[in-house]
Amino acid sequence: MKTQKIKEGKVEFYAPLGNKYETPVFYNPEGTLTRNISISSIQNFQKDFKKKITICDALAGTGIAGLRYAKELTGVKKVFLVDKNPLAVNLIKKNIKLNKLSKKCSVEKEDANIILRKRVFNVIDLDPFGSPNIFIDSTARSIYHKGFLAITATDQAPLCGTYPLKCLKKYGIKSIKTEFYNELGIRILISFIILSLSRYGRAFVPVLSLCSKHYYRIFGKIEHQGKISKLIKEFRYLNYCPKCGERTLGFIEKYHKFGNKKHKFENCGLIYLGKINDAKFCKKVLKDLKKRDFKTEEKLIEQIMQEANMPPFYYDIHRLAKRLKKKIPKTEVLMKKLKNRGFKASRTHFSPVSIKTDAKMRDLRVILR
Repeated sequence: MKTQKIKEGKVEFYAPLGNKYETPVFYNPEGTLTRNISISSIQNFQKDFKKKITICDALAGTGIAGLRYAKELTGVKKVFLVDKNPLAVNLIKKNIKLNKLSKKCSVEKEDANIILRKRVFNVIDLDPFGSPNIFIDSTARSIYHKGFLAITATDQAPLCGTYPLKCLKKYGIKSIKTEFYNELGIRILISFIILSLSRYGRAFVPVLSLCSKHYYRIFGKIEHQGKISKLIKEFRYLNYCPKCGERTLGFIEKYHKFGNKKHKFENCGLIYLGKINDAKFCKKVLKDLKKRDFKTEEKLIEQIMQEANMPPFYYDIHRLAKRLKKKIPKTEVLMKKLKNRGFKASRTHFSPVSIKTDAKMRDLRVILR
């Protein structure tokens, strides 16, 4: 296997040469953004935890995430880098030696599910290629009762409504096609995690959720099981009309009136509609990012903070204007008009042509007309 030396953050490491989908050991250079955010998020958790933490990089690949945790975080007792691929294990050992991290890092050649059922970790980073669903039960058993989870999903097509039955098979929730598909996908993933961990007496509370390119990344604290019922109360049905974009939350509705016509709703299964971003946590993450001079990540977190307290789902302004056969307004102008009428409004990181607002569809139509 031919390798190249790369520097990311404070770590130098060897990664395989060639197309990232064809190399024997996976490394995704585009994941730097979420790895930077992961560093600040885990550091923030560690400060609140007030003790040294153990971290499990459950699907380590080249080991870049785990190595950066060991090198760039304070208050870390041990980082366990796990991979069942012998080529990956050999490369990780080489990278640990290169960075002189043998005291802080431990390499395990094992299936992630087996390691996670054997040990308890304060922090688990689950970053699979595809869906994390097959690792969630083991993660629920392994995570400390006041721990922290960082979970990635790259199978956006089922989560976003392209393959509803695949979503039902993997996550137990039937997705639907909507204009706010990115947020729907991330909420279905969060719903699955909450319900899965609740079976083991773990309350998973999302504190930072982001969408970037082809993947979702969710960070969440594990809290006392007494909070599970509060999380479950935030589950609702979603009804969406593909013809006019109308949406309602609550019980399943089959039809709605649109002028003199009757439109049929499409229904998504029960999903979590509570907060997916904690503004206070995001503020602390932003402060840490600024210390480390991660400029791109700062802008993303600033955007997420703006929408943290907004209602679920967003409106695609281009689609709405097209349905009404009106010119597409400037986003800032539309937001200003909404605020002048007493509504909340913000941009969203989920889509550059959309806004979040507590206004109803009828209010948006009036303003656009």
